[in-house]
Amino acid sequence: MNLKDLAKKAIENSDSLTDATNQAKKRTAVAFINKELIDGGEYTAETLPIQEIDETIEEVLDDSK
Repeated sequence: MNLKDLAKKAIENSDSLTDATNQAKKRTAVAFINKELIDGGEYTAETLPIQEIDETIEEVLDDSK
């Protein structure tokens, strides 16, 4: 598939594109929060509150819609 066909498909599938964007935002937010918490000395990589972080990010993403 050439670039033009891919671009058309991406635009036609805007819901998929939105989902991909939200996943990218979530990954970026997780990385940022993890770094801040670890660098701040509050947590180690092993003690990060992963579920709480994920839930909070999902909540913020939902609120921004």
